[in-house]
Amino acid sequence: MSDKKKTLPIILSVVLHLALIAAIIWKFIWEPNIPEHKYVDAPIQARIAQAPKTNPPPAKSEPSKAEQQKREEERLKKQQQEKERLEKLEREKKVAEQKAQEKAEAEKRAKEQAELERKKKLALEKKLEEEKREKEEAEKKRLAEEKRKKEEAERKRKEAEAEKKRLAEEKRKKEEAEKKRLAEEKRKKEEAERKKREEAERKRKEEEQRLLDELAAQEGEFFDAMEGDVKKAQALTELEKLKAQIRSKLVRLWNKPSVQGSCTITIKTAPGGVVLDTIIVGGDDIYCQTGIAAINRASPLPYSENPDVIAELRTITFTFDPSLKD
Repeated sequence: MSDKKKTLPIILSVVLHLALIAAIIWKFIWEPNIPEHKYVDAPIQARIAQAPKTNPPPAKSEPSKAEQQKREEERLKKQQQEKERLEKLEREKKVAEQKAQEKAEAEKRAKEQAELERKKKLALEKKLEEEKREKEEAEKKRLAEEKRKKEEAERKRKEAEAEKKRLAEEKRKKEEAEKKRLAEEKRKKEEAERKKREEAERKRKEEEQRLLDELAAQEGEFFDAMEGDVKKAQALTELEKLKAQIRSKLVRLWNKPSVQGSCTITIKTAPGGVVLDTIIVGGDDIYCQTGIAAINRASPLPYSENPDVIAELRTITFTFDPSLKD
């Protein structure tokens, strides 16, 4: 469309030039007696075609002077009219060219303005698109951050819940373990007391049987028996005394635990009261440990030179319980 607008003034100019050339040719073809004239005020470069020469018809008669003058006046008039017409055409051509130029310039300015408006529109659209993209990106980041915070809060909540469950489970296990420990301590204490009672009963029966056996052996030997009884009484008196001394030393060196319990330990000794071995009969661990420590610190235990007493003290059974410190 723009190329057609640019070529329109050129086409109009060519058409005007062709019309001017045709008019000049027509004038000289039909008016051969008019002398040739050159017009230099017009930009049109045209070559005037000459009409072919013909032999004029024989003149009938010479025109009069008045007729010649009249013809000359008519020729000059026509020539002036043709000049005016050509001048008018030239003016119209210039006006048309000026209008065409003004139109082309107006179209150029309109095109430039349209291009400017188009660029402004594109710039505005680009700006709006960029703002839209930035808003979408910001919204995307906001949603991602919000999602991350929610996930973080959920993770912390689950961790707190898991920690709460873990602590509750740990507390339950501790309570259960403590309950079992107390029950086990109670069972061991009852077991130790039972064994203690059984051991005391066994010793009592053994002692009774031994005394009965001794009394039976002493029958028929009165004097020997009398002497043996005196020695036996002396040995028993020294044995009880040493047992009391051993008990006192063990209790003094024993560190009683802060919890309830007990432990029965068998002590193996050698002559001179040296402790050879300790055997746990039964009881609570803490009482057994502190009891063995006290026995080791008390070695050597109080002893006697009497073989009977030494024999009795080779094996000593001792029970550590809170009543020793009362």
